[in-house]
Amino acid sequence: MKNKRVLVLNILGETAFKISFDNRVAEVFQSLGITYDTVYLADIADVSEIESYTHLLISGSEASVTEEHCWDSSLDSIIRSFIATEKSILGLCFGHQFLIRHILGKDHVRKSQTPEVGWTDISISGNPIFSGAPTLKSAVLHFDEICDLDERFEIIAKSNRCDIQGFQMKGKHIWGLQFHPDFMYEDIDKFTGIMRDNVTNFEEIHCQTPVSCTEFAKNDEIFKNWIEIS
Repeated sequence: MKNKRVLVLNILGETAFKISFDNRVAEVFQSLGITYDTVYLADIADVSEIESYTHLLISGSEASVTEEHCWDSSLDSIIRSFIATEKSILGLCFGHQFLIRHILGKDHVRKSQTPEVGWTDISISGNPIFSGAPTLKSAVLHFDEICDLDERFEIIAKSNRCDIQGFQMKGKHIWGLQFHPDFMYEDIDKFTGIMRDNVTNFEEIHCQTPVSCTEFAKNDEIFKNWIEIS
């Protein structure tokens, strides 16, 4: 995986979420020998030397993709640069949603009628980003979703509450995943507890598939495959 360099955009706001994402990225990328730089939301407008990166990873966010934010234009600009130079992009949760908003527009993102919080089974296709993981269980934590993709997109994953858990833009190295392979395993139950204390209809949205640390480790293949195939 020589000559691969990833720009990681950690646009999470809550400290606990931000740290868990950072730790997970370090755990996976360091094990793969991947060079990466992390940029946080406060510095997103100042990203430079984009041409030196081969891959872009966009995190989730507590923000809603259906609303406007002062940093949207900066994120749009970075994505536009990577697409224009045909470099690889992987968006996770909010990042997955924002990619579709960027490419197709706001009519293709919406509030979910069936949000998911917790652990769930992910039904996956034979897309090469899932190579080595014939079955997949992962974490979910979202209240928004994407919808009405056109023929340029292949739906590559779903769950029983979300019809589009993953997509690839056909013929492009552009992927989005609604679920969360990007938090530390031991933090997911803690984050679920935060939702329990703050969401009035928690029991309606709580996903309770038992997932062991070994089962979650299969999510590592996603990052490895993403780097290798693009």
